Amino acid sequence: MVQKMRIRGEGCSAGALSLRRSRMSAALFALGITCSAFAHAQSLETQAADASANAASTPTGSTVINLINLLVKRGVLTKENATELIAQAQSEAAQARTSRVATAGVAGAAGAAGAAVVNAPTQPGDVAVPYVPQVVRDQIRDQVKQEVVAQAKAENWAQPNTFPDWVSRIHLNGDLRVRDQYDFFSSRNATGLTNFAAANAGGGIDVNQNTNTRPYPVLNTTQDRDNQLSVRARLGVTADISSQLIAGLQLASGNDNGPVSTTSLLGGGFAKNNIWLNQAFLKYAPLPWVNITAGRFDNPFFSSDLLFSNDLQFDGIAANFRHLLPGHNDVTLFGTIGAFPIQYASDGFLGQNPDNPGGTTKWMVGGQVGAEWQVNDQNKLKGAFAYYDFMNLRGQLSSPCAMYLGATSCSTDSDAPAFMQKGNTLIALRNIAQNPNLAPGLTPEQQVFGLAYNYRLFDSKLQWDTNVAGRMKLRLDGEYVRNLAFNQNKAFAAASTPINNYNNPSTTNTVTEANYKSGGDGFMFKATLGSPETVEPGQWNFSVTYKYLEPDAVLDAFTDPDFNLGGTNAKGYIVGAQYAVAKNAWLQARYLSAREVYGPPLSIDVLQLEMNARF
Repeated sequence: MVQKMRIRGEGCSAGALSLRRSRMSAALFALGITCSAFAHAQSLETQAADASANAASTPTGSTVINLINLLVKRGVLTKENATELIAQAQSEAAQARTSRVATAGVAGAAGAAGAAVVNAPTQPGDVAVPYVPQVVRDQIRDQVKQEVVAQAKAENWAQPNTFPDWVSRIHLNGDLRVRDQYDFFSSRNATGLTNFAAANAGGGIDVNQNTNTRPYPVLNTTQDRDNQLSVRARLGVTADISSQLIAGLQLASGNDNGPVSTTSLLGGGFAKNNIWLNQAFLKYAPLPWVNITAGRFDNPFFSSDLLFSNDLQFDGIAANFRHLLPGHNDVTLFGTIGAFPIQYASDGFLGQNPDNPGGTTKWMVGGQVGAEWQVNDQNKLKGAFAYYDFMNLRGQLSSPCAMYLGATSCSTDSDAPAFMQKGNTLIALRNIAQNPNLAPGLTPEQQVFGLAYNYRLFDSKLQWDTNVAGRMKLRLDGEYVRNLAFNQNKAFAAASTPINNYNNPSTTNTVTEANYKSGGDGFMFKATLGSPETVEPGQWNFSVTYKYLEPDAVLDAFTDPDFNLGGTNAKGYIVGAQYAVAKNAWLQARYLSAREVYGPPLSIDVLQLEMNARF
């Protein structure tokens, strides 16, 4: 409760100490000093008046005025407050002199009647203090001094110019995770499943069984992996360039330059680990409700790891909008639009042929609109619709390619994805010409592989925060995605026949529409009981998630690398728990169980135990 206190005393008038408790402590301290100086001046003036019988001749006002002007110069008082204080002090000094003259004239009567009180109370709530002991004055002074010094240290103005200005505009942040992971494979799993990502990374594989002398790279589907100790370390810095512009950088660990994980596996003979440039961006806010970010930065969309890994960073430019719905203080509208280059055609496959005329630059353009509704103190809804168009990602069969003459690439090699995990339907990209000098069927066919479909994704996501039994927090998440470009008939009408993500690509294992299975749908449900973010000591949560992701619902390159050990064509559940052991430090355990949606049996369970900290 804000109260107004007025103290009237012999050495310090009510006007000089008429303050509200809500004013800053620096002003209290300044006024205390002024009041003390004014009291001292009045004391000197009284002594001079007793000696010369002329109270008006003592020039003590200049001392107070000079002190107040000094406080203004130091920035403790504003000019407006100083002007009011000087005027009030001069007025009350004049009243004091008049009172003393009058008192001297009636000293006898005053002595008989008792000591008079100077500046008696005139308003309700005023307190008349005829004398303030020195010990009380010292206590008040010391208390005010302690408050001012504490505030000065907290706001960094106790010692001005100690640090350069740029130091206060630089902000460090980061996090560290130590994880122990176990991978378990079912004994019923199929073996010999082709690892197409490894095949492309190695420059392709010879799919002609008559000439191939090396086995295809295959996925691990049977060998369990225990006690895989890993770390994730990220260190970022942001700089306030101006009130509207921010620059940011972040370094992160990682086994390689893949886009979906910054985890770095330990145990490589104590060898040092790599550090990568994970973020580099400029963020500009032309309006309070608009942010434009360019460079490499966090996922700007409201989405889950059903589509995009939590570690995925976006290259490009995005604009975010967030504004209250006019006339509704409980509803906030938000949206995002962006354009992101994924792969430049001029790079060629593995950089071998930068003048390759085949293919075009691959882009992702996306847009999202949504709303957040604070229903009441215990309920909040947040939902959004999004559309993501991955342009020019579908592979095309090349023109006839005479590799037997020494060609190292073909016209559509740049259609091969720069990165992929597993799950999407693929096609062979090279139309390899037969060597006329060899018998039919004896020409090596070194193939690389691209995507059989384009990906135009419609995504909807809903999040509900509520309380259970009036106090236990509960968050429910749901998301659905559909690849609008998925069309099985178009895939089989193309020049290059689709290859199941799990099939051996040899010519003796041809895929037909009868034995081909895929789909373009995916969804996720998640329930989290407890604090969604475990920040403060003792906070905890428990979560259960179910995922279903058909082979061509989304790009397998960008999905969660932990569920099913990455990629699409997986369904299953995730059970997790978190507990905060200190501020911004928490333990986490997760069990992820996944199996195939279509194709040969492939069940993978993953157990993760980890400690996290951030600053």
